Amino acid sequence: METLSKETALWKKLFQTTEKIRNYQSRAISKGKAPDITMTQVQIIGCVLFSPEQSVRVRDISEELGITPGGISQQVENLVKMGLLERKTDEKDRRAVCITLSEKGKEINQWLDGFLSGLFQKLLSEVPEEKRKIFVEVLDVMYQGMCHIQ
Repeated sequence: METLSKETALWKKLFQTTEKIRNYQSRAISKGKAPDITMTQVQIIGCVLFSPEQSVRVRDISEELGITPGGISQQVENLVKMGLLERKTDEKDRRAVCITLSEKGKEINQWLDGFLSGLFQKLLSEVPEEKRKIFVEVLDVMYQGMCHIQ
């Protein structure tokens, strides 16, 4: 049997964990316990939430997620039809359109926050506080590293 490098074992474990979280959300959706939105749509909502003014252009979402502007536009259109996002004219550039969360989108975000917080509470319940702090530090380093790679 082939021995994996530490890095290979790590990225595989990270990938497997991420997939388990996605599958958990998918099962919750299929059981009617979660809003019927995809992980890509969750990421788009996250881009809006984490932007400084909670308003972002499609082009900026596209660059952040690495998805074509056309693909993002389709997802944004679906989210607008679902009543989760709103389009508004960019005050700085009247030709551009910004995306913001609607009231319903804010409610869905609160639900998602509770859903994911509850999941992580379950996942980390047996992890001592000191190890949680180290985990967060490692995630921060990885995140900063990814910001520099892009």
